[in-house]
Amino acid sequence: MTTARQIRKLVRPLLERHPDLTLATSHTLWMAPLTHVGIEIWLERASMASYFRPRWFLTPLFLPTSKPAYGAGFCCVLMGRSQQAREAGRRSWDWDDPEMPADFVSQIEEAIPLFRSLDTLNACRFFTEKQMKHPWGKDFYEQIVYDIAFGNLALARCWWQRLETEITSGDLPTEDFWRTKTLRFRSLREPLMDDDRAALAALLHQWERENVTGTPVERIWQPTPFPLEQIA
Repeated sequence: MTTARQIRKLVRPLLERHPDLTLATSHTLWMAPLTHVGIEIWLERASMASYFRPRWFLTPLFLPTSKPAYGAGFCCVLMGRSQQAREAGRRSWDWDDPEMPADFVSQIEEAIPLFRSLDTLNACRFFTEKQMKHPWGKDFYEQIVYDIAFGNLALARCWWQRLETEITSGDLPTEDFWRTKTLRFRSLREPLMDDDRAALAALLHQWERENVTGTPVERIWQPTPFPLEQIA
């Protein structure tokens, strides 16, 4: 499999030229500072040691189920070789291709202006809604949280009505992940029904902080207000 040493050597020119890029784990690059949505470049290790598969994701940090740096996010974009490389028959990211490292750096640098433009929750949402084939936030559970974050509380209450029975009925799951998810969603009901923006914002900030704390990306995380808090 692709080694951490290979990846460190591969990304060194990028880190030297772009201080807002950081190698957060042995196989993921992140844009800094990290706010509500992380831009994560995943150098996926293939089953064979001869190549790897780079992809990038938008990773929201404030969802009840977020696992930053430990799981892939939304809007997976598989990064291919440059047109010049493809025309020369080089279509995969092979370690034994002497031209691959320079091609990788150029492909990442070509995408960096886009990454830097996705610097707010609004910008990320606009990008995914308009340009991605499979936009994030279409699941009703996720839509509740997104609409709360944007201050669309009337719409969030509509999503809640569709799911209230599923969320509030039954015993709590015993597995930590699902128990945490259920408790977090249940905690939304009272402030959402009361139109309590301050309490809702506090919950989203709490989830984001809990999701990030102790992860490799905590050091580049920068807490920022949600659009919900900026609506008069």
